[in-house]
Amino acid sequence: MRMTPYRACTLLLWTVSLGLIVFLWVRGSEYYLTPLVERPRQEAYWALKPGGPVGRAYGIVGASLMVVMQLYSVRKRIRPFRGWGPLRYWLDFHIFCGVLGPLFILLHSSLKVHGLVALSFWSMVIVASSGVLGRFLYLQIPRRRSGDELSLQEVEAESTMLAERIRSEFGLTQAAIDQLDKVAVSGLSSQISLGRLLLRLPFEGIRLRLRLGAQLGRMKNLPPKSFRKLAGLSRQRAQLQRRVLLMAKLQELFYYWHVFHKPFAIVMYIFMFVHIGVALMTGYAWGGG
Repeated sequence: MRMTPYRACTLLLWTVSLGLIVFLWVRGSEYYLTPLVERPRQEAYWALKPGGPVGRAYGIVGASLMVVMQLYSVRKRIRPFRGWGPLRYWLDFHIFCGVLGPLFILLHSSLKVHGLVALSFWSMVIVASSGVLGRFLYLQIPRRRSGDELSLQEVEAESTMLAERIRSEFGLTQAAIDQLDKVAVSGLSSQISLGRLLLRLPFEGIRLRLRLGAQLGRMKNLPPKSFRKLAGLSRQRAQLQRRVLLMAKLQELFYYWHVFHKPFAIVMYIFMFVHIGVALMTGYAWGGG
């Protein structure tokens, strides 16, 4: 996969951010790994406890990220904002905040999670984990640059256009293209169960690449550069063919993911704001307790 400037910047941002989390964890690890009853004796206790200046800062950063991540929903659902950049970029931002936010909140809690806070915390963990799965499922459904789903007819038209390009640029016959289509959907069926599909999807990209490479190698002797271009176009078309076959199942899977993801997100936000409100009213947020 070609490293675009966007991908390079995204990779750098993730590397720096996760590196910062690791640094902060290592710096406070002696305190975090100390049993709860012994922590008040630690020199770092007054700074790193949830109500301390550093611990409180971690909580503010984490909660802010969890709120800011909802800009994705604003971009997605409110009409005036729908032209503000590709939806997949906003989804990447949503996932980034949804992973970094819980990590900062984990530092804020000093790994001390009890009572109602535990309900919010574990809902947050489930939301963050399922969000990564949601992004994966989102990418399986063909979309326009705006983020809207392509219709079945639009996907088929794009597939036909790619077939014509392969035929004209590389001289493949219709029989050869039909053979590639068979490889593309080999082992898949529109009747596949949702559970089996979910288990297979993460490995299908590697499987497809290997099968297409073997099939193309038998068809045509091309210079390496031309072969890579043909392989790339063939993979694009094969992925479209598979998504045409599985579109209804992918949409159903994405729907059930939403049904699972949203309740935990609602619980997470409710108890997060309750926790913040209680901390402010009791003075704990300013160093008490």
